[in-house]
Amino acid sequence: MQSKQILLITLFICSSIALQNPIFLNETFYPGLIKIKGDSDMFYILFESRSNKTYDPLILWLNGGPGCSSLLGLFEELGPYKITQDNTLTSNPYSWNNNANVLFVDQPIGTGFSSLGTTEIPKTEEEIAKQMHDFIQSFLQIYPKYINRDFYIAGESYAGQYIPAIGSYIIKTGDLQIKFRGVAIGNGWVDPYYQQPAYAEYAYKYNLIDQDTYKATQQQFTICSQYIKTGSTLELLADACETPFNKITEKNNFDIYNYKTPCVNPTCSEDDDDNKVQKFLSRVDVQQVLGVQGRTWSACVDNVYSALSDLENRSSINDLINIVNANLKVLIYNGDLDFMCNYIGSENWVNNLNWKQQSQFQAAQYQTVKLNGKEVGKIKGVSKLQFYIVYNAGHMVPKDQPEVALQLINTFISQESYLRMLKFQILFYLSIYFLAHTVSRFF
Repeated sequence: MQSKQILLITLFICSSIALQNPIFLNETFYPGLIKIKGDSDMFYILFESRSNKTYDPLILWLNGGPGCSSLLGLFEELGPYKITQDNTLTSNPYSWNNNANVLFVDQPIGTGFSSLGTTEIPKTEEEIAKQMHDFIQSFLQIYPKYINRDFYIAGESYAGQYIPAIGSYIIKTGDLQIKFRGVAIGNGWVDPYYQQPAYAEYAYKYNLIDQDTYKATQQQFTICSQYIKTGSTLELLADACETPFNKITEKNNFDIYNYKTPCVNPTCSEDDDDNKVQKFLSRVDVQQVLGVQGRTWSACVDNVYSALSDLENRSSINDLINIVNANLKVLIYNGDLDFMCNYIGSENWVNNLNWKQQSQFQAAQYQTVKLNGKEVGKIKGVSKLQFYIVYNAGHMVPKDQPEVALQLINTFISQESYLRMLKFQILFYLSIYFLAHTVSRFF
């Protein structure tokens, strides 16, 4: 028993040591593994802020799937690097750690570099939330400098299920020593009741189907929504929802994650980038630096997907309402070229979100967002809930529009960071003033 405790303490100490390595371009980062329920663990990489690591907030980033590694977000989207053709790294000037400490976690267990061990894959969002809560508790023990730091959860796609569940659980328990400020969900799968019928509407709006196909699939999706509402069997849901979806996609040569991109292989445009990530993470020297020697990394894993597949038409709205009602900031953003989790479906569920300022939100007008004098999107919001449509971006906004995505997240986290920094500076200069004044009295 004593040897296990010593080993655990040693792992904590080793995990909390900052690394700077030429392979990773000498960026300051912390890789590690945190035990979850017996012999399972979660792999993470923490990157310090390039600006003010001591006071900038902590952002937890989660990719979706379910069963897709958050290292996809790291290397393909918002992390400090991009992978080159010669299997090395180049710096990303639009990384989200420009103004935040960013934590990428492979979850649920069994995803990416995380080990499943003999533990069962969680089969409910409640179990996933509990495991992430346990992870954060252990993380704060290893990195106590983030205790009482501003904390955000961000992610995309199926993370539209993860994030509300985790956020709601954190609020419910109230025992984490963090300042939970809000959540940001990009192209999220949140409420299928509204998002399933949006496939027909989106496809018709962008001339991906003709009018006859639109009418036929619209009727089928109406049945799909009714089955979702009444909690019908998985067999009925599969037939009612997948049939019209396949009717739209099978007749068209487009990437469901960016309809303007031709689909040239079964998984469209994602293969090349995912293969680059896998090739880089298979390097022996890279695995040694990350502490994952002998582990095999996959972009997405089937067993995690299968374990959660029964939740395909689950709504995370109730969890999200708990977050909104807790007066936390909520940012929902969508790339306008994404078919899979398209902005029409997101707009529908956001407008129908049952909260105290629903009518004001529905009446709110979109405001143009500009960057460098160019229109890059539009946003509307009431109080701390905002909905942002990003132009010329697909399913992965930080990948397609990295500069816009950086502006988006910096704006989202800026207020608390700025006020905290201002308060610190005022207190610092006041202390200097009073110290100088006190000393001067003796001369």
